Amino acid sequence: MSWFREGIIANPSAFILSLPGLGKSTLIRKMLMGHVAQGHVPIIAGDIKGEYVGFTEQVGGQVITLGHGHGTLNPLDAGALGSVVPILEKHRATLSGHEAQEFDALLERTKEQVHGRQVTMVTALVGLGRKGVVADWESMLISVALREMYDTGRFTWDNPPILQDLIDHLEAGGDTLRAKGRARSDEQWNQRIDELALSLNALMDGAVGRIFAGKTTTPINVNATAVCVDVSAIDSGDDAVKAAVMISCWSAAFGSIEASHLLADAGLGRQRYFAATLDEMWQILSAAPGLVSRIDTLTRTNRTTGLALYQITHTSKDMEALPTEEDRKTAMGFIERAGMVITGGLPVEELDKLTGKLSFSPAEAEMITSWSKGAPPKRSRTRGAKATPPGRGRFMIKPSKDGSPGIPVQTVLFPTEIEYELHDTNKRFEGFFTEGEVSV
Repeated sequence: MSWFREGIIANPSAFILSLPGLGKSTLIRKMLMGHVAQGHVPIIAGDIKGEYVGFTEQVGGQVITLGHGHGTLNPLDAGALGSVVPILEKHRATLSGHEAQEFDALLERTKEQVHGRQVTMVTALVGLGRKGVVADWESMLISVALREMYDTGRFTWDNPPILQDLIDHLEAGGDTLRAKGRARSDEQWNQRIDELALSLNALMDGAVGRIFAGKTTTPINVNATAVCVDVSAIDSGDDAVKAAVMISCWSAAFGSIEASHLLADAGLGRQRYFAATLDEMWQILSAAPGLVSRIDTLTRTNRTTGLALYQITHTSKDMEALPTEEDRKTAMGFIERAGMVITGGLPVEELDKLTGKLSFSPAEAEMITSWSKGAPPKRSRTRGAKATPPGRGRFMIKPSKDGSPGIPVQTVLFPTEIEYELHDTNKRFEGFFTEGEVSV
């Protein structure tokens, strides 16, 4: 963000590539600490490995845990966006004349944003569950049903319906819904909604368990110093569940960011800036075909949403492994559009693939490839001491893609970071490292 303000980079975003175990997440946590110091709000909307929980707790932020038996997330709550509507309505009552008319337009846009997010979210989840396309008329029925539900007065913008309420309303099938669905009898209506109702019921208790079966347990607090949605409790091999939860996390996070901006635009809050982090992108990108296009949208609009964006993965091979050619081309564009690219240790063939997007001098290339080598095979005689890979904590920052020199840096841990083990991702091996032998 500081370099963006100074004009050094044209876009407040970074793409980070490095082999595993060389400190990518440690570097980003340090950069996020800088955001916190400047009053920005880091949001990790889907921490797959739980690597940002300690950092978030250290800065007094909000940690939300999701997974089987770990809280619920309502796809219809649109983050904090819906809760803004009553605040805007209360302020509208104090206005008059032309000012009131302008505010009415803002209020209407906000309601339509909430509605649009609800329809998009449900449609996306149904599509993921089916592993196929949702018909346009099914999205229309979801939209009409949600409008009717709010018109009854049973639900309010800060008290949205849950999926079960939507299912019940579709099952009842009022006159307007049936007319929109061209159903002239009970039998026709049941045929019309059978597949949709089955898909919605599957979201309530199927592959995703009960994660979406209820109100959001812990709403995102945009006034927190940092927000981490920890999804590490989800089975790492369950791609369908992971994709559904990740999409829901992003929807809630960006709905909350929009809510903050709306309050600022209305003069009811200060302008806040956010830093979104997409770590372990190789898992996110491969979870479902539609996720690539959603990240693509973020990379194109983050400047207009007051957002710094961090995208972190191992190598460009992660993008090349995507199932469709369209997704592969789109994902490689993330590197081209990033304001800066940060590389840790990478093999020679990886640098060759990046040549079309970045320019490395011979000295830079030699430095980066040397960081990818492992530690020399020398046994330590000190219990608990371990050899350290030469590239751990070493990175090359490329703020320009025109061949300008990169900036080599090294991350250094402060005593408190070491004491609280904020960057230790090998905790499962702690006993093995200290004992020096395998327990049987």
